[in-house]
Amino acid sequence: MFHHLPLSGIDFLLKDESLLHRLSKQKVGLLTNQSALTQTYKPTASALSEKLGSALTCILTPEHGWSGFVPEGVKVGDGFDAQLGLPLFSLYGTHQKPLQEIDIDTLIIDLQDVGLRCYTYTATCAKVLEACAGSSLEIIVCDRPNPLGPERKGPTLDPHFRSFVGYLDVPFQHGQTIGQLLSTYNQSLKLSLTVIPYQHDLKPYEYPWIPPSPNLPSWDSVLLYPALVLLEGTNISEGRGTSLPFTCLGAPGLDHHKLVDFINRLDGIRARPLTFTPQSSELRGKECQGAHLFITDLSKLDAFSSGLKILEFLRKNYSPFKWTEMLDDKQGYFIDYLLGTDSYRKQLEVEVLPESHLAIL
Repeated sequence: MFHHLPLSGIDFLLKDESLLHRLSKQKVGLLTNQSALTQTYKPTASALSEKLGSALTCILTPEHGWSGFVPEGVKVGDGFDAQLGLPLFSLYGTHQKPLQEIDIDTLIIDLQDVGLRCYTYTATCAKVLEACAGSSLEIIVCDRPNPLGPERKGPTLDPHFRSFVGYLDVPFQHGQTIGQLLSTYNQSLKLSLTVIPYQHDLKPYEYPWIPPSPNLPSWDSVLLYPALVLLEGTNISEGRGTSLPFTCLGAPGLDHHKLVDFINRLDGIRARPLTFTPQSSELRGKECQGAHLFITDLSKLDAFSSGLKILEFLRKNYSPFKWTEMLDDKQGYFIDYLLGTDSYRKQLEVEVLPESHLAIL
């Protein structure tokens, strides 16, 4: 039974009396959401407020808002937290207040990343660093573990496909923490940036997973995320709008028994046939036939490679299969922006991907 969360950067900051004393004489902003907790399950914002008092002047929030439960892609407005008595400034809104207008001396960042380039929290932080380049603002990153570990998989970013879901020039599964990513990105920006490290000795399933966003509610959803997030570039459901996001997939009329047989030949996972009706996303209200995935051997699971193989299977065996097109001001297909390259889609459209190409990706 779990008693404590792992010690993360915020826990070490809260124990550093000299740093806290210095911060108490400044104007401090905090980029976070309500999923960021201390080892004793106290929200970071509350713990910092208790230590800094009026020196903590505002909260900045990424995609999914202050609650962490706003659906993907939904623009979030500014707000106010009555308990903390602090304004909330959204960095994922239609009308964003320029960072230069927020009167702070130090910005503390405490967000849980999930290890893929397409997860937008690191892109948000990178844009914050860009906006503050050339200023005297001090940045303190309270680091947290990358739940996918240090392995790097997938293509690096083709500059033609740079977007908010592919912002940093790192592999699709980047194998770094948010502190490491921002330290590298800051090398050209030259802000005063400090990373406070976390405790390094825990692995997946050894501590509770606190969902940083609404559709990653469990360890299995996070560890299968590199596979099923690729379905967002298609007309196949990745389980959004169900109680099994990123652990199930399906579509209307899909031969789910054939799909299950295929998945059960992949390493480290098993599947059962499943019929479900999403309550949100593109397939809302439509009955889908698909599969529910289980991780059976984490040491053998290669989620990203499995995801590519599942995509290949669906492309060949589901006749209504199609790639979804970009919205807004971007042209092309969303899968290209997710992966940061169009080479995978183009080769898959010509023929079955060879193993050598999977290895390159």
